Amino acid sequence: MPQTSMEDVLCYEELLEGQPQDIDWPDFDENEAAGLCYTSGTTGNPKGTLFSHRSTVLHAFMLCVTIPKVLQEGGRILPVVPLFHVNAWGLPYAAPLSGASLIFPGGALDGKSLFDLLDREKVYSAWGVPTVWLGLMNEITQRGSLPDGFGDVVIGGSAAPRALIEAFETKGVNVCHAWGMTEMSPVGTQCNLPPDMADLPLEKRIDRKQSQGRGVFGVDMKIVDDAGNRLPHDGKSQGHLYVRGNTITSGYFEDPEASKPVFDQDGWFCTGDIAKIDPQGFLQITDRSKDLIKSGGEWISSLDLENIVMSHPGVANCAVIAVPDSKWDERPLLIVVPREDAQPQEDELRGLLVDKLAKWQVPDEIVFVDQLPLTATGKVSKLTLRKQRAEGSL
Repeated sequence: MPQTSMEDVLCYEELLEGQPQDIDWPDFDENEAAGLCYTSGTTGNPKGTLFSHRSTVLHAFMLCVTIPKVLQEGGRILPVVPLFHVNAWGLPYAAPLSGASLIFPGGALDGKSLFDLLDREKVYSAWGVPTVWLGLMNEITQRGSLPDGFGDVVIGGSAAPRALIEAFETKGVNVCHAWGMTEMSPVGTQCNLPPDMADLPLEKRIDRKQSQGRGVFGVDMKIVDDAGNRLPHDGKSQGHLYVRGNTITSGYFEDPEASKPVFDQDGWFCTGDIAKIDPQGFLQITDRSKDLIKSGGEWISSLDLENIVMSHPGVANCAVIAVPDSKWDERPLLIVVPREDAQPQEDELRGLLVDKLAKWQVPDEIVFVDQLPLTATGKVSKLTLRKQRAEGSL
Protein backbone atom coordinates (compact mmCIF):
# COMPACT_ATOMS: atom_id res chain seq x y z
CA MET A 1 0.00 0.00 0.00
CA PRO A 2 1.54 3.36 -0.99
CA GLN A 3 1.75 6.14 1.55
CA THR A 4 -1.41 8.26 1.51
CA SER A 5 -3.16 10.80 3.71
CA MET A 6 -6.59 9.66 2.47
CA GLU A 7 -8.84 7.88 4.93
CA ASP A 8 -10.44 4.44 4.51
CA VAL A 9 -8.18 3.38 1.62
CA LEU A 10 -8.05 -0.34 0.90
CA CYS A 11 -5.31 -2.18 -0.98
CA TYR A 12 -6.67 -4.00 -4.02
CA GLU A 13 -4.09 -6.80 -3.89
CA GLU A 14 -4.80 -7.45 -0.20
CA LEU A 15 -8.51 -7.73 -0.95
CA LEU A 16 -7.78 -10.36 -3.61
CA GLU A 17 -5.35 -12.35 -1.46
CA GLY A 18 -6.75 -15.70 -0.34
CA GLN A 19 -9.93 -15.37 -2.39
CA PRO A 20 -11.04 -18.17 -4.75
CA GLN A 21 -9.99 -17.82 -8.39
CA ASP A 22 -12.98 -19.72 -9.77
CA ILE A 23 -16.65 -18.86 -9.69
CA ASP A 24 -19.79 -20.96 -10.08
CA TRP A 25 -21.76 -18.82 -12.52
CA PRO A 26 -25.27 -18.41 -11.13
CA ASP A 27 -28.51 -18.90 -13.03
CA PHE A 28 -30.47 -15.69 -13.45
CA ASP A 29 -32.75 -13.95 -15.90
CA GLU A 30 -30.93 -12.50 -18.92
CA ASN A 31 -32.51 -9.12 -18.22
CA GLU A 32 -30.68 -8.78 -14.89
CA ALA A 33 -28.29 -5.83 -14.64
CA ALA A 34 -24.75 -6.47 -15.88
CA GLY A 35 -23.12 -3.04 -15.79
CA LEU A 36 -23.70 0.64 -15.15
CA CYS A 37 -21.97 3.40 -17.15
CA TYR A 38 -22.44 7.14 -17.01
CA THR A 39 -22.37 9.56 -19.92
CA SER A 40 -19.28 11.74 -19.92
CA GLY A 41 -21.24 14.93 -19.35
CA THR A 42 -19.84 16.89 -22.34
CA THR A 43 -23.13 18.81 -22.67
CA GLY A 44 -24.74 18.39 -19.25
CA ASN A 45 -24.69 16.41 -16.02
CA PRO A 46 -23.69 12.73 -16.42
CA LYS A 47 -26.60 10.28 -16.53
CA GLY A 48 -26.49 6.54 -15.80
CA THR A 49 -27.19 3.82 -18.36
CA LEU A 50 -27.80 0.35 -16.96
CA PHE A 51 -26.91 -2.54 -19.27
CA SER A 52 -28.50 -5.98 -19.01
CA HIS A 53 -26.76 -9.28 -19.72
CA ARG A 54 -29.06 -9.67 -22.73
CA SER A 55 -28.21 -6.27 -24.26
CA THR A 56 -24.50 -6.79 -23.64
CA VAL A 57 -24.43 -10.17 -25.39
CA LEU A 58 -26.53 -8.86 -28.28
CA HIS A 59 -24.15 -5.91 -28.68
CA ALA A 60 -21.17 -8.31 -28.81
CA PHE A 61 -22.90 -10.34 -31.53
CA MET A 62 -23.65 -7.14 -33.45
CA LEU A 63 -20.00 -6.07 -33.37
CA CYS A 64 -18.74 -9.47 -34.53
CA VAL A 65 -21.19 -9.55 -37.44
CA THR A 66 -20.48 -5.94 -38.44
CA ILE A 67 -16.66 -5.83 -38.18
CA PRO A 68 -15.64 -9.44 -39.01
CA LYS A 69 -12.25 -8.58 -40.52
CA VAL A 70 -11.05 -7.36 -37.13
CA LEU A 71 -13.13 -9.48 -34.76
CA GLN A 72 -11.99 -12.95 -35.74
CA GLU A 73 -9.91 -15.78 -34.30
CA GLY A 74 -6.28 -14.72 -34.12
CA GLY A 75 -7.00 -11.03 -34.50
CA ARG A 76 -4.96 -8.66 -32.33
CA ILE A 77 -6.77 -5.55 -31.07
CA LEU A 78 -5.57 -2.64 -28.94
CA PRO A 79 -8.43 -0.81 -27.20
CA VAL A 80 -7.01 2.66 -26.48
CA VAL A 81 -10.28 3.37 -24.72
CA PRO A 82 -10.85 2.82 -20.99
CA LEU A 83 -13.01 0.00 -19.70
CA PHE A 84 -15.18 2.65 -18.03
CA HIS A 85 -15.86 4.24 -21.45
CA VAL A 86 -18.94 2.10 -22.20
CA ASN A 87 -17.05 -1.12 -21.44
CA ALA A 88 -14.26 -0.21 -23.89
CA TRP A 89 -16.89 -0.02 -26.64
CA GLY A 90 -17.92 -3.63 -26.01
CA LEU A 91 -14.54 -5.12 -26.95
CA PRO A 92 -14.07 -7.13 -23.70
CA TYR A 93 -17.12 -9.16 -24.78
CA ALA A 94 -16.85 -9.16 -28.57
CA ALA A 95 -13.13 -10.09 -28.67
CA PRO A 96 -13.34 -13.31 -26.62
CA LEU A 97 -16.59 -14.20 -28.38
CA SER A 98 -14.77 -14.10 -31.74
CA GLY A 99 -11.42 -15.48 -30.54
CA ALA A 100 -9.51 -12.21 -30.95
CA SER A 101 -6.78 -11.13 -28.52
CA LEU A 102 -6.88 -7.87 -26.57
CA ILE A 103 -3.70 -5.91 -25.80
CA PHE A 104 -4.20 -3.22 -23.17
CA PRO A 105 -1.98 -0.11 -23.11
CA GLY A 106 -2.14 0.82 -19.44
CA GLY A 107 -1.61 4.48 -18.64
CA ALA A 108 0.93 5.29 -21.39
CA LEU A 109 -1.23 6.78 -24.15
CA ASP A 110 1.29 9.13 -25.76
CA GLY A 111 2.22 8.62 -29.40
CA LYS A 112 5.64 7.08 -28.75
CA SER A 113 4.39 4.57 -26.18
CA LEU A 114 1.47 3.51 -28.39
CA PHE A 115 3.73 3.12 -31.43
CA ASP A 116 6.18 0.93 -29.48
CA LEU A 117 3.37 -1.23 -28.06
CA LEU A 118 1.65 -1.66 -31.44
CA ASP A 119 4.98 -2.56 -33.02
CA ARG A 120 6.07 -4.97 -30.28
CA GLU A 121 2.74 -6.82 -30.07
CA LYS A 122 2.05 -6.73 -33.83
CA VAL A 123 -1.40 -5.26 -33.30
CA TYR A 124 -3.58 -5.14 -36.41
CA SER A 125 -6.47 -2.96 -35.21
CA ALA A 126 -6.52 -0.17 -32.60
CA TRP A 127 -9.67 1.55 -31.28
CA GLY A 128 -9.90 4.99 -29.67
CA VAL A 129 -10.85 8.67 -29.82
CA PRO A 130 -9.35 11.23 -32.27
CA THR A 131 -7.11 12.94 -29.71
CA VAL A 132 -5.21 9.67 -29.20
CA TRP A 133 -4.71 9.10 -32.93
CA LEU A 134 -3.44 12.62 -33.52
CA GLY A 135 -0.56 11.79 -31.17
CA LEU A 136 0.11 8.44 -32.82
CA MET A 137 0.07 9.96 -36.30
CA ASN A 138 2.68 12.52 -35.24
CA GLU A 139 4.91 9.65 -34.10
CA ILE A 140 4.34 7.70 -37.33
CA THR A 141 5.26 10.79 -39.35
CA GLN A 142 8.43 11.39 -37.34
CA ARG A 143 9.60 7.77 -37.69
CA GLY A 144 8.58 7.49 -41.33
CA SER A 145 7.03 4.04 -40.90
CA LEU A 146 4.05 2.19 -39.46
CA PRO A 147 4.16 -0.18 -36.48
CA ASP A 148 4.72 -3.78 -37.58
CA GLY A 149 1.40 -5.41 -38.57
CA PHE A 150 -0.69 -2.26 -38.02
CA GLY A 151 -3.41 -1.98 -40.67
CA ASP A 152 -6.69 -0.81 -39.14
CA VAL A 153 -7.93 1.93 -36.82
CA VAL A 154 -11.42 2.47 -35.42
CA ILE A 155 -12.10 6.12 -34.56
CA GLY A 156 -15.08 7.06 -32.38
CA GLY A 157 -16.08 9.10 -29.36
CA SER A 158 -16.14 12.32 -31.38
CA ALA A 159 -15.98 13.22 -35.07
CA ALA A 160 -12.69 12.37 -36.78
CA PRO A 161 -11.04 15.25 -38.68
CA ARG A 162 -10.80 14.63 -42.42
CA ALA A 163 -7.06 15.34 -42.30
CA LEU A 164 -6.56 12.51 -39.79
CA ILE A 165 -8.57 10.02 -41.88
CA GLU A 166 -6.58 10.99 -44.98
CA ALA A 167 -3.25 10.65 -43.16
CA PHE A 168 -4.00 7.05 -42.12
CA GLU A 169 -5.54 6.03 -45.44
CA THR A 170 -2.63 7.35 -47.52
CA LYS A 171 -0.27 5.29 -45.35
CA GLY A 172 -2.26 2.11 -45.98
CA VAL A 173 -4.16 1.98 -42.68
CA ASN A 174 -7.89 1.33 -43.06
CA VAL A 175 -9.99 3.84 -41.11
CA CYS A 176 -13.33 2.75 -39.68
CA HIS A 177 -15.11 5.91 -38.56
CA ALA A 178 -17.72 4.82 -36.02
CA TRP A 179 -20.44 6.54 -34.00
CA GLY A 180 -22.46 5.64 -30.96
CA MET A 181 -23.44 6.64 -27.44
CA THR A 182 -23.30 5.27 -23.93
CA GLU A 183 -27.07 4.93 -24.25
CA MET A 184 -26.58 2.59 -27.25
CA SER A 185 -24.16 0.13 -25.55
CA PRO A 186 -22.45 2.02 -27.45
CA VAL A 187 -21.81 1.27 -31.16
CA GLY A 188 -24.50 2.52 -33.55
CA THR A 189 -22.76 2.89 -36.92
CA GLN A 190 -19.48 1.97 -38.58
CA CYS A 191 -17.91 3.09 -41.84
CA ASN A 192 -16.03 0.14 -43.30
CA LEU A 193 -16.95 0.52 -46.95
CA PRO A 194 -18.90 -2.19 -48.81
CA PRO A 195 -17.16 -4.01 -51.69
CA ASP A 196 -18.68 -1.78 -54.38
CA MET A 197 -17.00 1.27 -52.78
CA ALA A 198 -13.66 -0.26 -51.79
CA ASP A 199 -12.01 0.69 -55.10
CA LEU A 200 -13.19 4.29 -55.18
CA PRO A 201 -10.48 6.94 -55.76
CA LEU A 202 -8.85 8.10 -52.55
CA GLU A 203 -10.71 11.44 -52.35
CA LYS A 204 -14.12 9.82 -52.82
CA ARG A 205 -13.22 7.07 -50.34
CA ILE A 206 -12.31 9.66 -47.73
CA ASP A 207 -15.53 11.55 -48.48
CA ARG A 208 -17.41 8.41 -47.52
CA LYS A 209 -15.25 7.64 -44.51
CA GLN A 210 -15.72 11.13 -43.14
CA SER A 211 -19.34 10.17 -42.57
CA GLN A 212 -20.23 8.04 -39.56
CA GLY A 213 -21.14 5.13 -41.82
CA ARG A 214 -24.13 2.83 -41.85
CA GLY A 215 -26.10 1.44 -38.93
CA VAL A 216 -24.92 -1.82 -37.41
CA PHE A 217 -27.36 -4.71 -37.47
CA GLY A 218 -30.13 -4.14 -34.93
CA VAL A 219 -30.01 -0.32 -34.92
CA ASP A 220 -32.72 1.69 -36.70
CA MET A 221 -32.28 5.42 -37.37
CA LYS A 222 -34.52 8.30 -38.40
CA ILE A 223 -34.27 12.08 -38.63
CA VAL A 224 -37.10 14.48 -37.83
CA ASP A 225 -37.74 18.23 -38.02
CA ASP A 226 -38.41 20.49 -35.03
CA ALA A 227 -42.09 19.47 -35.06
CA GLY A 228 -41.25 15.75 -35.00
CA ASN A 229 -42.12 15.11 -38.64
CA ARG A 230 -40.04 12.43 -40.26
CA LEU A 231 -37.57 13.65 -42.92
CA PRO A 232 -36.43 11.75 -46.01
CA HIS A 233 -33.12 9.90 -46.16
CA ASP A 234 -31.98 11.84 -49.21
CA GLY A 235 -28.56 13.01 -48.01
CA LYS A 236 -29.76 16.62 -48.03
CA SER A 237 -32.46 16.90 -45.37
CA GLN A 238 -31.03 17.70 -41.95
CA GLY A 239 -32.79 17.00 -38.67
CA HIS A 240 -32.73 15.59 -35.15
CA LEU A 241 -31.38 12.04 -35.05
CA TYR A 242 -33.42 9.33 -33.30
CA VAL A 243 -32.52 5.65 -32.83
CA ARG A 244 -34.10 2.44 -31.57
CA GLY A 245 -32.96 -1.15 -31.07
CA ASN A 246 -32.42 -4.02 -28.65
CA THR A 247 -29.23 -2.53 -27.18
CA ILE A 248 -30.54 1.02 -26.71
CA THR A 249 -31.53 2.29 -23.29
CA SER A 250 -35.15 2.55 -22.21
CA GLY A 251 -34.35 5.27 -19.67
CA TYR A 252 -31.68 6.74 -17.41
CA PHE A 253 -30.85 4.97 -14.16
CA GLU A 254 -32.98 6.29 -11.29
CA ASP A 255 -33.57 9.53 -13.20
CA PRO A 256 -37.10 9.56 -14.67
CA GLU A 257 -37.07 13.33 -15.16
CA ALA A 258 -34.02 13.15 -17.42
CA SER A 259 -35.55 10.19 -19.29
CA LYS A 260 -38.86 11.82 -20.29
CA PRO A 261 -37.63 14.36 -22.86
CA VAL A 262 -35.38 11.95 -24.79
CA PHE A 263 -38.03 9.55 -26.10
CA ASP A 264 -40.76 10.27 -28.63
CA GLN A 265 -44.27 8.83 -28.50
CA ASP A 266 -43.15 5.74 -30.44
CA GLY A 267 -40.25 4.99 -28.10
CA TRP A 268 -37.42 6.26 -30.30
CA PHE A 269 -34.44 7.71 -28.40
CA CYS A 270 -33.32 11.27 -29.21
CA THR A 271 -29.53 11.28 -29.54
CA GLY A 272 -29.10 15.07 -29.36
CA ASP A 273 -27.30 15.03 -32.71
CA ILE A 274 -28.19 16.90 -35.89
CA ALA A 275 -27.69 14.65 -38.90
CA LYS A 276 -28.36 13.67 -42.51
CA ILE A 277 -28.90 10.14 -43.83
CA ASP A 278 -28.40 9.35 -47.52
CA PRO A 279 -30.32 6.79 -49.65
CA GLN A 280 -27.60 4.17 -49.05
CA GLY A 281 -27.95 4.53 -45.29
CA PHE A 282 -24.77 6.52 -44.60
CA LEU A 283 -25.13 8.78 -41.56
CA GLN A 284 -23.53 12.23 -41.49
CA ILE A 285 -23.50 13.91 -38.07
CA THR A 286 -23.44 17.65 -38.76
CA ASP A 287 -23.25 18.71 -35.10
CA ARG A 288 -24.48 18.19 -31.59
CA SER A 289 -27.68 20.18 -31.16
CA LYS A 290 -26.11 22.01 -28.21
CA ASP A 291 -22.95 22.76 -30.20
CA LEU A 292 -24.69 24.40 -33.15
CA ILE A 293 -24.10 28.15 -33.26
CA LYS A 294 -27.06 30.37 -34.14
CA SER A 295 -25.72 33.64 -35.51
CA GLY A 296 -28.14 36.24 -36.86
CA GLY A 297 -30.84 33.59 -37.17
CA GLU A 298 -28.62 31.25 -39.25
CA TRP A 299 -26.95 28.05 -38.07
CA ILE A 300 -23.17 27.52 -38.10
CA SER A 301 -21.76 24.00 -37.64
CA SER A 302 -18.85 23.83 -35.21
CA LEU A 303 -17.81 20.50 -36.75
CA ASP A 304 -17.48 22.03 -40.22
CA LEU A 305 -15.23 24.77 -38.86
CA GLU A 306 -13.10 22.32 -36.87
CA ASN A 307 -12.62 19.98 -39.84
CA ILE A 308 -11.37 22.79 -42.05
CA VAL A 309 -8.97 24.20 -39.44
CA MET A 310 -7.57 20.72 -38.70
CA SER A 311 -6.39 20.51 -42.31
CA HIS A 312 -3.83 23.27 -41.59
CA PRO A 313 -0.38 21.65 -41.12
CA GLY A 314 0.40 23.90 -38.15
CA VAL A 315 -2.66 22.91 -36.12
CA ALA A 316 -2.42 20.04 -33.63
CA ASN A 317 -6.01 20.30 -32.38
CA CYS A 318 -8.87 22.79 -32.23
CA ALA A 319 -12.41 23.37 -30.97
CA VAL A 320 -15.19 25.80 -31.80
CA ILE A 321 -17.77 27.04 -29.28
CA ALA A 322 -20.54 29.63 -29.33
CA VAL A 323 -20.01 32.87 -27.44
CA PRO A 324 -22.72 35.49 -26.73
CA ASP A 325 -22.91 38.46 -29.08
CA SER A 326 -25.07 41.56 -28.57
CA LYS A 327 -25.74 42.00 -32.29
CA TRP A 328 -25.86 38.47 -33.70
CA ASP A 329 -26.96 36.54 -30.55
CA GLU A 330 -24.06 34.08 -30.91
CA ARG A 331 -20.73 34.01 -32.75
CA PRO A 332 -18.22 31.16 -33.17
CA LEU A 333 -14.99 31.28 -31.14
CA LEU A 334 -12.10 29.24 -32.57
CA ILE A 335 -9.67 27.77 -30.04
CA VAL A 336 -6.45 26.39 -31.55
CA VAL A 337 -3.61 24.23 -30.21
CA PRO A 338 -0.57 24.81 -32.49
CA ARG A 339 1.88 22.05 -33.28
CA GLU A 340 5.10 22.23 -31.26
CA ASP A 341 7.19 23.24 -34.27
CA ALA A 342 4.69 25.70 -35.80
CA GLN A 343 2.80 28.89 -35.07
CA PRO A 344 -0.11 29.33 -37.47
CA GLN A 345 -1.19 32.93 -37.99
CA GLU A 346 -4.74 34.18 -37.56
CA ASP A 347 -4.93 35.48 -41.12
CA GLU A 348 -3.82 32.07 -42.44
CA LEU A 349 -6.62 30.30 -40.57
CA ARG A 350 -9.22 32.87 -41.58
CA GLY A 351 -8.10 32.61 -45.19
CA LEU A 352 -8.47 28.84 -45.03
CA LEU A 353 -12.03 29.22 -43.74
CA VAL A 354 -13.03 31.98 -46.16
CA ASP A 355 -12.05 29.71 -49.07
CA LYS A 356 -14.59 27.09 -47.97
CA LEU A 357 -17.32 28.96 -46.06
CA ALA A 358 -19.46 32.07 -46.28
CA LYS A 359 -17.66 35.05 -44.73
CA TRP A 360 -20.28 35.44 -41.97
CA GLN A 361 -19.52 31.90 -40.75
CA VAL A 362 -15.85 32.70 -40.11
CA PRO A 363 -15.02 33.28 -36.39
CA ASP A 364 -14.36 36.88 -35.36
CA GLU A 365 -11.93 35.76 -32.68
CA ILE A 366 -9.22 33.08 -32.58
CA VAL A 367 -7.57 32.04 -29.32
CA PHE A 368 -4.33 30.02 -29.16
CA VAL A 369 -3.85 27.68 -26.18
CA ASP A 370 -1.30 25.03 -25.14
CA GLN A 371 -3.92 22.31 -24.74
CA LEU A 372 -7.66 21.63 -24.77
CA PRO A 373 -9.50 20.30 -21.70
CA LEU A 374 -10.50 16.66 -22.09
CA THR A 375 -13.12 14.52 -20.42
CA ALA A 376 -12.13 11.28 -18.68
CA THR A 377 -12.89 9.48 -21.95
CA GLY A 378 -10.52 11.65 -23.99
CA LYS A 379 -13.06 13.86 -25.74
CA VAL A 380 -12.69 17.64 -25.89
CA SER A 381 -14.83 19.13 -23.11
CA LYS A 382 -16.71 22.02 -24.67
CA LEU A 383 -18.59 22.33 -21.38
CA THR A 384 -15.26 23.28 -19.73
CA LEU A 385 -14.35 25.64 -22.58
CA ARG A 386 -17.66 27.49 -22.24
CA LYS A 387 -17.11 27.77 -18.50
CA GLN A 388 -13.56 29.09 -18.97
CA ARG A 389 -14.82 31.66 -21.43
CA ALA A 390 -17.59 32.79 -19.07
CA GLU A 391 -15.05 33.13 -16.25
CA GLY A 392 -12.70 35.17 -18.44
CA SER A 393 -9.85 32.65 -18.44
CA LEU A 394 -10.13 31.95 -22.17
